Amino acid sequence: MNAKRIQLIQVARKALGLDETAYRAILLEYGGADSAKALDDHGFAQVMDRFRYLGFVSDQRKASFSTYGRAGMASPAQIALIRDLWSANTEGADETALNRWLDGHFGISARRFLPGGKAHKAIGALKAWERRKKESAP
Repeated sequence: MNAKRIQLIQVARKALGLDETAYRAILLEYGGADSAKALDDHGFAQVMDRFRYLGFVSDQRKASFSTYGRAGMASPAQIALIRDLWSANTEGADETALNRWLDGHFGISARRFLPGGKAHKAIGALKAWERRKKESAP
């Protein structure tokens, strides 16, 4: 168990306001361990799933896609729309395939690196793809 994962567990614990007894019970029941350091990968995933079920929301994703300090970059709404259009057009293809498509068409290796103008073009391309799919459907 690495230090970043342990830190994330502690952040979730504090955000949820769990006392020591409740925290240890979750570690044992969902992670199969009596401490965060003793969790394996599966146990960590199970504990984090339980924390999310209880209402924990990590702000790391929000911070990585925020517009603060990222002038000219795609907005979080544009990023989400690209993901949703991609998923609809490809019947759920993964992020790796989306990144390959972005790289091939726009020279950008991942959504988070999209400038606002290219995000607008990517959204237009995905909407056109969606229209063509609907027109060609029987």
